[in-house]
Amino acid sequence: MIEGLEGIRLTSVEETSEYGKFVFEPLQHGYGVTMGNALRRVLLSSIHGSAPVAIKVNGALHEFTTLPGIKEDLQEIIFNVRNLQVSILGGSEATLSLKHQGRGIVKAEDFEKNPLVKIRNPDLKIAELSGDDSVLDLQVLLRTGFGYVSNEENHELLGGTVDTIAIDSIFSPVRTVNFTVEPVRIKQKADSERLILEIAHFPTIKARDALEEALEIIGGHVQQLEACLKMQSGPSAASVMKTSDKNVLSMTLEAVDGIKSRWAKVLKAAGIETVADYLEHRGESISDFGEAGRKSVDEALSGIGMNIPED
Repeated sequence: MIEGLEGIRLTSVEETSEYGKFVFEPLQHGYGVTMGNALRRVLLSSIHGSAPVAIKVNGALHEFTTLPGIKEDLQEIIFNVRNLQVSILGGSEATLSLKHQGRGIVKAEDFEKNPLVKIRNPDLKIAELSGDDSVLDLQVLLRTGFGYVSNEENHELLGGTVDTIAIDSIFSPVRTVNFTVEPVRIKQKADSERLILEIAHFPTIKARDALEEALEIIGGHVQQLEACLKMQSGPSAASVMKTSDKNVLSMTLEAVDGIKSRWAKVLKAAGIETVADYLEHRGESISDFGEAGRKSVDEALSGIGMNIPED
């Protein structure tokens, strides 16, 4: 334990629906910037969120289709749909449906109610219909992920469905992150620091939850580095291999680099927490997990040297 590390406290918290400010102190000199940089990078790149990944419009086979009686072209409608702020309340996928007939402006609040989806910006304009006989009939596929995913990647995930148009997805619920570091005086010494972290985010997540997820991600990577270092120590290659196998099998899935936290959480809810648990129950049907989750976990485990059985 680094001297003084156990004395770090969260001394101030401010939170609203779209903003959070957290103050940690005292940190050792230099660690304010170290931790601030790490947290900022992870918060901006790796926090999970929900976003539209594809749109299906009745009568449209591609994004350049002209829709009669609708002022916007399909590309404009797709742009509007991309700005949906949603939370998937159960599982990792959901669908929103909308059918509107007649003159008027169609908003996000006009989607049919789905108990698994919470729309956070119901006033978002989707399209404007110009005629009494105009019809807009569409479905939006939502998924949970992180970072940015291009429409090409989403198209591959969808399996190239003809009447479904893949779109670019921005999953990150965090908009901006700033941090400042101030000196802190303790017992006549001014060599400690205060880290002030500010997070601006969409109302699809709480700032505290985003910060907790970022700390888990950083902690998981630190554990992996430590495990790698320990795996390389020992009197012989044979004993290293034996210790390595035991270490990996006993690791929690959340600690394995490359396994997305949402898959680890789904498996944990099913009673599968360690690598050994997963290998034992890998062939079973697990609710909300599916082939995409299994493929993702398999790839992560292969990356740390585990032999995954072929299907």
